[in-house]
Amino acid sequence: MRIGVDIGGTFTDLACVDDDGALQTAKTPSTPDDPSRGVMDGLTLLAETMGLGLSALLGATTLFLHGSTVATNLVVERKGARLGLITTQGFRDVIELRDGSKQNRYDIRSPFPQPLIRRPERLEVTERVAASGEVETVLDEEAVNAAIAGLRDAGVKGLVVFFVNSHRNSAHERRVRDLVEASGWAPFVSLSHEVLSREGEYDRISTAAVNAYVGPGLGGYLERLAEKLAADGLQAPVLVMQSTGGVLPLAHAVRHAVGSVTSGPAGGAMAGALFARLCDESHLVTYDMGGTSTDICLIEGGAPLERQETQLDEVKIAVSALDISALGAGGGSIAWIDPGGILDLGPHSAGAVPGPACYGGGGELPTLTDANLVLGLIAPETFLGGRLDLNRDLAARAMETHIAQPLGLSVEAAALAVNALASSRIAEGIRANTVRRGLDPREFTIFSFGGAGGLHAAAVAEELEFPRAIVPREASVLSALGFLAADVRHDFQKAYGRKMGELKTSNIAEIFATLEEEARAVLRDAGFEGNRTRFARFADCRYMRQVYTVPIPLPDLAQGEDIGWLIDDYEAAYSGLYQHLHERDAIVVDTCRLVAYGILPSLALPQKENAGGNPAAATRGTRRVYFDAWVETPSYWFDELSPGMRLTGPALIDSESTTVVLPPGSSADVDPYGSLIVTNSGGLA
Repeated sequence: MRIGVDIGGTFTDLACVDDDGALQTAKTPSTPDDPSRGVMDGLTLLAETMGLGLSALLGATTLFLHGSTVATNLVVERKGARLGLITTQGFRDVIELRDGSKQNRYDIRSPFPQPLIRRPERLEVTERVAASGEVETVLDEEAVNAAIAGLRDAGVKGLVVFFVNSHRNSAHERRVRDLVEASGWAPFVSLSHEVLSREGEYDRISTAAVNAYVGPGLGGYLERLAEKLAADGLQAPVLVMQSTGGVLPLAHAVRHAVGSVTSGPAGGAMAGALFARLCDESHLVTYDMGGTSTDICLIEGGAPLERQETQLDEVKIAVSALDISALGAGGGSIAWIDPGGILDLGPHSAGAVPGPACYGGGGELPTLTDANLVLGLIAPETFLGGRLDLNRDLAARAMETHIAQPLGLSVEAAALAVNALASSRIAEGIRANTVRRGLDPREFTIFSFGGAGGLHAAAVAEELEFPRAIVPREASVLSALGFLAADVRHDFQKAYGRKMGELKTSNIAEIFATLEEEARAVLRDAGFEGNRTRFARFADCRYMRQVYTVPIPLPDLAQGEDIGWLIDDYEAAYSGLYQHLHERDAIVVDTCRLVAYGILPSLALPQKENAGGNPAAATRGTRRVYFDAWVETPSYWFDELSPGMRLTGPALIDSESTTVVLPPGSSADVDPYGSLIVTNSGGLA
């Protein structure tokens, strides 16, 4: 039995696949004051759904995979550990000078972001390693011991060690860790060369700082959760979802805490990749609309696209991650009127507490959920399985007070405007993620999930002229399901910095042979050997004097000594991106990267034969819905729809945790996996 758990900003989602392949899900409100409490509440609910006790459920679990927003929130809310820095003399301000930029570089009045490490806790010591890796100035250990004592007295909980060119020779950074251990002090230590071993001073110090900033908090949370799970019968190891779409054992995940910063959205992207393969969709764009945000990712060839850096709240994180873009539009996003009298939505959210006004938890501001409830799109009696009683009167009052009256609209018209604005925001986000890459969104299929995704899928597909939209039956818990489709993943890299034209294939092969030896040892310690391992090799290349690199896959290094094949591959990739080329002798192999996978049991979703049938058997009555006017609309129960059934709009498809809206002129077919294939009047089947 395998369990995936995803802690979101509003809800905690759980997915369980038993030994027979049957899928069970559960959803429960998140508990921001102690996220582990929400996990245990969800597990108890999941056990009840399966007719088991909590101990019996956990005792039968062989894999427990977990992702959360804990690390993300520590950065965004600036609630991470107090940090100290030991660095090369003259480099204490690299983290503050950054790369000379800020997110909104045209706003000259906005201040530069505050670094994660205060200047008094940034201490310099004498040492120097040359770019070649040779030691020019030995490490002053007396200065290091003095710095350790000073930072310890200052109450530092996380220590960042950043020496210039440590990615070429890490001896001095490793020695600092030895001295810290010898002192008896036990902070969370983040060595820059271990977190990121490549060129770029700001990239390395910023990423190492984030690692130390979130490490103590994430580690404390995961250890508390592991203790609770073990006390209730879990014997399987806890695997933690990473931003790369892979998972790591708990101890590795804590040491590499920076890799967990966007782990929740990565689960949704991995689920999207799974469905892309199952449905034979070569071009898929996913959007995950939850309670706080909407996350967008492109899937090509059955795999999510990746990137090598992420900006989170003006903090740069330069490690591999799935290329996911976040919008501040979710079910809990607050609708408001800007100073110019224009309707806006988000990015601020009502969150889990107090929640939307309709939750009755004290929230007074109107949210997207309130708007959709006013429109009749959400069924109050089945929301969250009836465990959360939604109050339409509270939603209407908030909408009237804060939106309808200021704009001179009826409550229904105001709610419809908020709904349309949310759909438009999602469409613009998807357009930006496709068109900016030179891709035509009309060649993609949209894959909508998250608790609020199905409410807007048809509208988004129509606006972008998508041929179809897929809404899976497990839409509201899909990130948790995606965890079960992941493998263990470790990333290794080595800075190289050699001109490509001066190399032979054997030079590249030697680098990867060393990396693979290290990777095999790590995987072997975790129980992965032979056909349970897989490797992917990449050379990050660029032209001289360029900053950004282009990753080139290296599937086969047995191509003879002539490096011409790699030059050809680089030029093809570069030309495809920028439509021009430079001189061949200016190409540099910047970094060699190895991705090592430990293969976990594959996830095979159950499917049923296409038997057709009349969807009337799944009807749950009708509901008044506002589509520019009130329309009595049939409601169907998602779980009772069978493959081959076809529904025509207007219609609502409800489940315990989500609703899919089919506006007039749209239709949906149920596929063998129970997913809805939604098309509009102008769409293609």
